[in-house]
Amino acid sequence: MPSGLRWARRPAWPLLVGLPAAAFALASLAHSVGNLQAASPLPRGKDVDLVIGRCIICHDLALVAQQRQDRPGWTEIVDRMITWGAPITPDERRLIIEYLLRHLGRSQTP
Repeated sequence: MPSGLRWARRPAWPLLVGLPAAAFALASLAHSVGNLQAASPLPRGKDVDLVIGRCIICHDLALVAQQRQDRPGWTEIVDRMITWGAPITPDERRLIIEYLLRHLGRSQTP
């Protein structure tokens, strides 16, 4: 077989070997996220995954769950986290504040 043809077939082989490993990694990640949601002290609700994903980067979710703030309080906290480097877009900021206010607002009971 000419060396050019044999060489042309080789790049696909590592991809085929890597597919089961990639599938396993994705399944493990999905399982981990599911476990994190199940163990989360945050109330279930719209955008809870976003809140979990952004807050757990820096601290335990119990710290978030124990807070009871009004709109100015949550806005100040989220803005402080953004100032300290939390990767939160302006649209995510709005959704996070709404989730926190709806589920962990001052009028909500622990």
